[in-house]
Amino acid sequence: MTRTGAQYGRQLVNRDYEEEIEQIRRYEDFTTIDWIQDSIVERNRRIRNAKAAKVAYRGPSGEITPTWVWAQLWRFLRAGEPWLVISLVGIFIGMNAALISIITEWLSDIKMGYCMDGWWLNSQFCCLEVESDGEFCPSWHLWSTATLVRWLIYVIFAAIFSFVAAHLVRSMAKYAAGSGISEIKCILTGFIMQGFLGYATFFIKSLTLPLVIASGLSVGKEGPSVHVACCIGAIVASWFQRFSRSQGKMREIITAASAAGVAVAFGSPIGGVLFSIEEMSQMFRIKTMWRSFVCALVATFTLSVMNPFRTGKLVLFQVTYNRDWHFFEIIFFIILGIFGGLYGAFVVKFNMQVAAFRRKHLANHGVAEAVILATLTAAIGYFNRFMRIDMTEMMSILFRECEGGGDHDNLCQMAVQWPMANSLLLATFIRMGLVVISYGAKVPAGIFVPSMAVGATFGRMVGIMVKAMYRAYPHSGIFSICDPNVPCITPGTYAFLGAAAALSGVMRITVTVVVIMFELTGALTYILPTMIVILVTKAVGDFLGTRGIADEAIRFNGYPILENEDHGFNVSVSEVMKKDLDILFASGMIVSDIEELLASTNVKGFPIVTSESSQTLVGYMGRTELRYVLDKAQNVGDISPSTPCAFTRGASDQEDFVLSDMTSGSALGVEEDVATELIETSATIDVLKLWPWVNQTPLTVSPQLPLEIVTQLFKRMGPRVILVEEHGSLKGLVTVKDVLRFNAVEQPVGDLHWNTGELEAILDVMWNWAVGIADTSINWYRRLIRR
Repeated sequence: MTRTGAQYGRQLVNRDYEEEIEQIRRYEDFTTIDWIQDSIVERNRRIRNAKAAKVAYRGPSGEITPTWVWAQLWRFLRAGEPWLVISLVGIFIGMNAALISIITEWLSDIKMGYCMDGWWLNSQFCCLEVESDGEFCPSWHLWSTATLVRWLIYVIFAAIFSFVAAHLVRSMAKYAAGSGISEIKCILTGFIMQGFLGYATFFIKSLTLPLVIASGLSVGKEGPSVHVACCIGAIVASWFQRFSRSQGKMREIITAASAAGVAVAFGSPIGGVLFSIEEMSQMFRIKTMWRSFVCALVATFTLSVMNPFRTGKLVLFQVTYNRDWHFFEIIFFIILGIFGGLYGAFVVKFNMQVAAFRRKHLANHGVAEAVILATLTAAIGYFNRFMRIDMTEMMSILFRECEGGGDHDNLCQMAVQWPMANSLLLATFIRMGLVVISYGAKVPAGIFVPSMAVGATFGRMVGIMVKAMYRAYPHSGIFSICDPNVPCITPGTYAFLGAAAALSGVMRITVTVVVIMFELTGALTYILPTMIVILVTKAVGDFLGTRGIADEAIRFNGYPILENEDHGFNVSVSEVMKKDLDILFASGMIVSDIEELLASTNVKGFPIVTSESSQTLVGYMGRTELRYVLDKAQNVGDISPSTPCAFTRGASDQEDFVLSDMTSGSALGVEEDVATELIETSATIDVLKLWPWVNQTPLTVSPQLPLEIVTQLFKRMGPRVILVEEHGSLKGLVTVKDVLRFNAVEQPVGDLHWNTGELEAILDVMWNWAVGIADTSINWYRRLIRR
């Protein structure tokens, strides 16, 4: 048996039909994907492919033919296609990350001076073979010897970089602004944002990200790096029809790309995979985890091969610790954890207020805002040694041990330890304020590294204070357990743990931070302190009712995504559902009625009932399918505005079309022969048959069903709409937006939301508590000393 020309022609027509439907859907911006319908489409593609593979490729006697050999080769290639796509995505992400890192370093250094051996070299490469540091490198030439002139040039460069970046974003790619993590979380759940992962966004964000970081704005590149990585994933996947035609498969690639983005940002492939599980995806399959792991591994390997810093490190602040910690330090680790929780609550709350102010007053002044912020940051930060340099470089200095080259700019000298601590404290609070007002500006802006920088300066300050106490009383109290031949306190570890606490506090992620920090240090001994700090940070954040800043941004922007706490208690779906519906009748409607309904509404689908009086539910038909059938019928069929429309099958239809093997009556799920015949025969002068495109088994619930169960149906099954019916009679329908709207109006019991005064009072109490702990600790040490 061989495939006939008619069968092949039907398959081509059916494929063209599906592509036309997909093209129509691609213009439905700011809508949600119906994952049930997408699963049906993908299922029937697999059925058609399986049937095509079973067509007799062997000869009449079963002998092997060239056609059979080609079919087996094609099956092998299709099996390896996902891994090819994943590998390509990882390679491109690694290359892009390396280029961004190299350009960022050069732009950051050009504000201070230039290399006389080659203008294209940053200070590190310019002085690569010179043992002396920075200012004493003969090849590195400062712009001026006068402090005021250097300050002025520094500020001018910052303003120019921020202006160019903001202007490019405003004029060429508006979606390149911000972090992008909040939007990607929504996209992975099925929200459609046209152009957010497109070519323009990718190129503009890759180009402007180094400019923004070099301008000195208190924003980071790690969040935008995830967005850029997802752009690469979407672009590469779109080159392959298997992924471009399936929303589910496309989002598997985007999830894997997000893991690779974090992996190259922190040099942490396992941390990247955990980030995609903990933060990005609500439903995560084992297959997606493996693909995320491979993509992160390939991206990290590519970055390692390119070696952008010529040090063998994947990120500048990668560090190794050789000494262990002591149990008496746990009390100071707890203080760092409390700080992380307080920092997260403070930044999340007040950044949302700044975002509201920005939306109301600065919506049309994005460029001016970015330039003013960059100028202000540069003007203030230049005179603080820990704010003048790039944040990643600053963390690499603060994380180091004092021995072995860690004494940068007298950081470890006892004679200047208190001025150094004051400078660190000042940098902490100034940076904190700048993060609040800078994150969300109309430029590529992340919050990972700025938060880590805040935690690092605070942690290093605490470490200096603890080390000063040890030096003052080395043989008293708990310090007596320290070996006098080995440094007892390592301030760099406090900076490291403070950075972890601040990152966890603002993003509200836990396991991911622990793994990232472990991969940054490679020290198993510091996993327990990191876990203690993160646990305390989470406890403080839970007590204050703090959500992650990405989740708050989603709520602020009104994106349709359901979180774990988005449900009401003791509320039935009948209190949330829409009751005033635009519906279709199974019979009695003509083409002009449907055209009028489409023109007067913008809903994405219509429930179908038997008649206006009975309201018995027949099915559901999407707006896309309805529009498609009408347009096709007018082109290939003999219909008029008065042609009757049929949404149910008659007796002759039952004989002509058999769809018993389909899970849905929608034509998007029918076989190739049926689809072709429907296009040719559904439109006649007597009747326009619309029933093949009707979903005869839509997802329905009872009006008495609790809202939390309906919420779980949306999260786990992903329907665009759930119909509410009672004893077969349509009562209403509910969407994700209806649930979110209800939750916004009716706050669920037990959900903690603090107004500004309450939050400030709680932060004051918690801060006084932290200070009290420190005072108690000092008094305790003094009593031990007296003994």
